[in-house]
Amino acid sequence: MQKTILKIIQQVAGELNLPQPQVVVSSEDANVLKLLALARATCDDLLAEHDWQALQTRQQFSTTNGVDNYAFPSDIERYIDFTMFDSTSRWPLQGSLTPGQWEWIKTGFISSAPFTRFRVWQDRMYLDPTPGPSAHTISIEYISNSYVLDGSTQLPKSDFTQDSDVCRFDHRVMVYGIKLKWLASISQDTTAALIDYNRALEASKGTDLPGQRLSLTGRCGYRPISTANYQDGSWVV
Repeated sequence: MQKTILKIIQQVAGELNLPQPQVVVSSEDANVLKLLALARATCDDLLAEHDWQALQTRQQFSTTNGVDNYAFPSDIERYIDFTMFDSTSRWPLQGSLTPGQWEWIKTGFISSAPFTRFRVWQDRMYLDPTPGPSAHTISIEYISNSYVLDGSTQLPKSDFTQDSDVCRFDHRVMVYGIKLKWLASISQDTTAALIDYNRALEASKGTDLPGQRLSLTGRCGYRPISTANYQDGSWVV
């Protein structure tokens, strides 16, 4: 379940036997501001922990004649492997290439390939061969760092700026994570807090997506019409 940052901090404060704040972002209380900082740190940890489905985003851009490099999205945390496609040609991009492979292509005796190769370098995506006059649509999926939903507009953003902002991570994982960091910061025993956090984290990761149907035969599900029960060939009489 997702909750506002105010609700999360109030829950943490109650469980730590601290006064529950009425405001968080605009608070002048040192303990409340520390809890907010620990909430941000917990979000950063969770962002790196897992490819959460709520943060999976798709980037699409069109190539420009003579331009071989393109910027990352402003909210990118990391790309998702094996999602780079030339949607126009319906081919996957080949890569990402290592520096050595890229130099071999650019300076070695290698003919131009019919498919596009790519390299990630200096926070940009480089394509080879250099796109020509026919624009191609490149599609890529990535993890966004916008782990907050604006409390007013419900639009994603990357930080808490008002008490009504909603954290996109599970609230119990957030509560346990903040408590763990608080106890560690004051040199208290964190054994039980770490157990609670790890249990909630694994449960949240395990239920983030529906499970796939697995088969020992290599087949997934039942297809009423397929080459398994109808012969392959022409049906013209």
